[in-house]
Amino acid sequence: MNTTKTILYINLRSHPVERVEPLKQARSIGLRVALLSDKEPNIDLTLIDDLIVTNTFDKQTATETVLKYNHKHKISGVLTWSDKDVELVAYLANELGVPGTSLDSARNARSKYLMREAWNSDPELSPRYKKVTTINELYDAADVLSYPLIFKPVGASGSKSIIKIDSKKELEPAYEQMIRNTNPERDKIYSYFPFEYILEEYLDGPEVTVDGLVQNGEIYIVGVIDKHITLEHSLEYFAIFPSNKPQEVVSEIEAKAEQAVKLLGLDNTAFHLECRVTKNGVRIIECAARPGGGYIASHLITMATGYSFQEQVIRMAIGEKVNFANLRNYKQHAGMIILLPEQKGSIEQIDGLIQALEVNNIQQFIQTKQIGDYVNIPPEDFASYYGVFIGKADNAKELEKSLFKASQTIKFTVREEK
Repeated sequence: MNTTKTILYINLRSHPVERVEPLKQARSIGLRVALLSDKEPNIDLTLIDDLIVTNTFDKQTATETVLKYNHKHKISGVLTWSDKDVELVAYLANELGVPGTSLDSARNARSKYLMREAWNSDPELSPRYKKVTTINELYDAADVLSYPLIFKPVGASGSKSIIKIDSKKELEPAYEQMIRNTNPERDKIYSYFPFEYILEEYLDGPEVTVDGLVQNGEIYIVGVIDKHITLEHSLEYFAIFPSNKPQEVVSEIEAKAEQAVKLLGLDNTAFHLECRVTKNGVRIIECAARPGGGYIASHLITMATGYSFQEQVIRMAIGEKVNFANLRNYKQHAGMIILLPEQKGSIEQIDGLIQALEVNNIQQFIQTKQIGDYVNIPPEDFASYYGVFIGKADNAKELEKSLFKASQTIKFTVREEK
């Protein structure tokens, strides 16, 4: 009788290399890996034992498929690595009787409006906000909030369709753009909470993220990550772990993060929380009920500590006690910088890659676009990028300099198509 435990993954992240790390990690600790996916992934299929293709946007169909599979191979845990399937994972965990957060807490983590409602008891936790479903509600909300404002869909992910509004005259154009961008026919991510939005006051100050997990009510924080985001669309393109901020600031960030996680009701799940260090203190932007992306969970934490955060997330999912002691023992700073295109078009030439890889502290370049490939820019595409440099160093400032130097050394020549 085969006693090997089976872990079920619901889809994979889109970033190359990052997306297969959870598969490799599960294999390294002796698990069978089943992947439930909307389509056959373009990966090395020897990394998985069973591929189950179904419509994961349809909860009933997906559940019936998983329960049928469970009769043949008992599932010991279920996980997702991105926002879309957080509610489905919670539902399946409940149906299968394996560890997972509650359905209500999963919904809190997927709807940015319900998230804010859960945090209402602590007025210093997050910005003031209003729910918006019509243009009139947008005007009414703007009348009681203070500019600048952030307008975004409540159920999107990956910084999609975030619009900064600086004045009343920008409200109507912003609303029209939002309706166009968030049509579920354009992107199925918007089929969750369709045409529901939130308007909130803009938070000034540096952005950071907090990664960790909750097991049986105990919150484990791995640490704080310093970030850079683009001004116009809030796209995250730079990260260093652990944070280089003063210890008193890091302590406040972690305390606010723990409070936010508790109020959402999360349990037996990883979390990835974003916040800003404002002049009035730390304020939480949002909290996802899954591990961090952007090469944080897959690369940076392991590089900085020598231990795998993903392994602990997987062990939690199958009901094993997590071991976090080593993950707080930071040995170095690890960081990444994503190369975002400034114009859309086809790549004609790539220069300077060898010189960029020779920059001190740079470890690798994960290339996502080749010569001849097309790149796009927001708001048409929020996920198109050339590649990512990853590095590590003893000093955070030196690592930051190295990452930016590498990003400026490589050159992509793009021919804009008329």
